[in-house]
Amino acid sequence: MEDVNNMLLSFQNVSVITGGKQRLKDITFEMKKGEHWGLLGLNGSGKTTLLQLITGYVWASKGTLASWEGTFGKINIHMLRQQIGWVSDSLDDRYRTKNTSTALEVVLSGLFATIGVYEEPGNEEIEKAEHWLDFFGISHLKNTSYMYLSQGEKKRAMLARAWIAEPKLLLLDEPCTGLDVKGREEFLASLEDLLQLENAPALLYVTHHLEELPASVQNVLLLKNGEILHKGPKQKTLTDVFVQDAFDVKSRIVWDQDRPWLVVSS
Repeated sequence: MEDVNNMLLSFQNVSVITGGKQRLKDITFEMKKGEHWGLLGLNGSGKTTLLQLITGYVWASKGTLASWEGTFGKINIHMLRQQIGWVSDSLDDRYRTKNTSTALEVVLSGLFATIGVYEEPGNEEIEKAEHWLDFFGISHLKNTSYMYLSQGEKKRAMLARAWIAEPKLLLLDEPCTGLDVKGREEFLASLEDLLQLENAPALLYVTHHLEELPASVQNVLLLKNGEILHKGPKQKTLTDVFVQDAFDVKSRIVWDQDRPWLVVSS
């Protein structure tokens, strides 16, 4: 019998309809503690809606969604969100308007799930933030305004912010957007270091660029038009046929160091 205490997320026939449009249809999917999943699909395939479901910003129209806290609709959503680390462009945009936030303050705000720091942090909290800045290789920038960091440095600061509260689940929504190749690889290397820690969180990595998928991701969920096309171990899911189906492009997959690379054919 499956250990229900090992369950992190459970979607059972979940559908979402907003504004008269079906965003997700009949999603059935389970994620266990400690697992690392990739969520892949074209723009508009339903990836963002699925993340909004997990964080309680969108509610299921049909079906049942449960987390480690219990069934949605019966749980404290704010408490759930405090246990989820989230890196996304929308969060980055909100910080770009706070020109006074330093890299240290950005990371500290992850302890309070706020945009900015509005209470005096203690020495222990500051030391914790400095530790994670150092872990991600940007401790020398702790007093630098966030707006003056490079794109790669901003992403690593956001990763430190997401992890400082030691969440059960890490949601990375297109985290490499805006990064050049060097910045992307530095970010992914930092992420791999994090995922090797003994108390590493489960990961849901969202992208439409297959080459960004970290080697530590074991399983993949392919979405198209709000439905699951395929799901399972990445080597069995990211086949030429399945990927062509999901991305509507003639292509083949080349594997290198356990990462998939999409080669488009004419």
